[in-house]
Amino acid sequence: MLPFVLHGAYLGYQRGIAEPGVVAVLASAAFSFVGHMEYRFLYPLLPIGFVYAAMSMQSLAGPLWPSSSSEGSAHRIGSGRSWSVRRIVAYLLLTNVPATLYLNLVHQRGVIDVLSYLRRQPANDLTGIGFLMPCHSTPFYSHLHRNIPMWFLACEPPLDKSQLETHYWEADDFEQRPADFLNRIFTDTTGRCDTPLGAECLDRVDEVDGHPRPGHWRLLPSHLVLYDNMAQRIRGTLKQLGYSEKKRFFNTHFEGDSRRKGDVVVYIRET
Repeated sequence: MLPFVLHGAYLGYQRGIAEPGVVAVLASAAFSFVGHMEYRFLYPLLPIGFVYAAMSMQSLAGPLWPSSSSEGSAHRIGSGRSWSVRRIVAYLLLTNVPATLYLNLVHQRGVIDVLSYLRRQPANDLTGIGFLMPCHSTPFYSHLHRNIPMWFLACEPPLDKSQLETHYWEADDFEQRPADFLNRIFTDTTGRCDTPLGAECLDRVDEVDGHPRPGHWRLLPSHLVLYDNMAQRIRGTLKQLGYSEKKRFFNTHFEGDSRRKGDVVVYIRET
């Protein structure tokens, strides 16, 4: 689609229809200066691209349904065109369908498969889940459909920009010092004060609506979910806490974010 968009933008510039393209470029540039960026921020600009792509296709192949009623009009409209409608449709299918199938069925499927796996676990075995991953890496209750405690590493931004320097980012704290982070936040479900890592008693657990406050004490869940890239860094700490690898799921062939590399791994706590 992108070649058609660029060609259409060029045609629009020649015909004096450059304003939509200018809006798209300026909006993209403005979003580039925002501290928090996501792909979905660009979705409102897609219709502009579709308009330019349509201009390109019309220029290459002519209108799909000619307006003239004369017998030779269809031939005249399509004559001299470098592309036909069939070629354009075939090009779009060949370039989009394989990518669509791969991105929907293969790429990053592990973060979905792991929730399907956990949903099937017996109620007596699945009593709590902790996601030691960058925040929002996986679906949550919308895929699990189980009434059990779950939490993930928090990454809420501060309400005031002036607090950026002092704001506590739990996900970043874990990424920088994962073993130390686990030593500080976990306490045994029995409430003992003599856990292997010196955690405090059960009454130190600080939760709001079942979700731990960022950086505060929490109970050891029955299952931990994390990327293999991180699992390799804290395997010894997890073993000391009583966790062992139970299951792993392929996630992706490539990943630009180093924190999300590798399989999605499930650790279970032996009781």
